[in-house]
Amino acid sequence: MKTISISLLLIFGLLIALPACTTNYVTPIRLIADPNHEEIASIRKHTLDSYMVIYNPDTCRAIGDACVFFRTHAYAHYRLNHTLMRPKYYPALNEKQADCYAAKYGKPNEIKAAVKLLLDDDRDPNLKIHGDPSIRAQNITDCARQAGNWTGS
Repeated sequence: MKTISISLLLIFGLLIALPACTTNYVTPIRLIADPNHEEIASIRKHTLDSYMVIYNPDTCRAIGDACVFFRTHAYAHYRLNHTLMRPKYYPALNEKQADCYAAKYGKPNEIKAAVKLLLDDDRDPNLKIHGDPSIRAQNITDCARQAGNWTGS
């Protein structure tokens, strides 16, 4: 009887620990494409226990790999336990943390594309970029370098 109880406890412990070992740091539970979404991407509560990243597929086609960075940034607000709100209302510190998260866990090509977009003086003026783009680009670059996730110069 004791052997069965110990075995059950071990199995139960593994079932609890396994999700922690397989956490995906860049993919939300759900991605929702919405061509009417005004932001590149944002995160919202989906159900009582899940969240979704909503993104504009037309904007994403226009900005390419940078879109994945901004979707990861939106998801980072959830992963970092930020109070979820509309993107324009996030405090600068939360935005910096979400950028750093995306720079740490994103793919180098997506990170570089986001930095290039932020530094592009000719980018679409209707593209909603919150905060100072050059400061964000520098923060993203610094965080990616610190994480060993920056390639090139």
